[in-house]
Amino acid sequence: MIIGNFTFDNKTNTYTGDVTTLTFQRSKVQLRPVEKSGDREPDYRIVAETEFGTVEFGAAWKRTSENGRNFLSVSIDDPALSGSLNAALFDSDDGEKAVLVWNRPKAKPEAKPEAKPAKASAKAKARAA
Repeated sequence: MIIGNFTFDNKTNTYTGDVTTLTFQRSKVQLRPVEKSGDREPDYRIVAETEFGTVEFGAAWKRTSENGRNFLSVSIDDPALSGSLNAALFDSDDGEKAVLVWNRPKAKPEAKPEAKPAKASAKAKARAA
C-alpha cells in the first residue's frame, strides 16, 4: 500500500514529500543524505521542519532487492506509534519521483506448547501394580 509520495532533488540528493496513513500524517518530510562513518549507519535521516525547528523521526538505508532493483529501507518512529513503521521507498523509472510502500508484516506462527506425557489414571496405576 502506498503511504507516501516524494520528489527527488538531484542537486541535494534529497527526497521531499508527505507520509499519510489513517493515524499518522507528516507533510514536507525530507530524507536527507548523511555522511556515514560505518556500514550500519543510515544513508538518510528522515526529518520534518516545524515551527519549533527540525524534528528527526526516522532513517533509511540503501538496499537492493532480489530482482536487482535499488530502494531505500525506511524506518519511521514516533511516540504516537505502537512500534516503528517499516517501509520501502522506490524511485519511479524517471528518477524524479518516488513512492513509499508499506506492507503489514506477516504474523509469526505461534509456538505450539510441548506435549506433556499423559498422567496415568488411578485405575491404570492399580492394574499395573
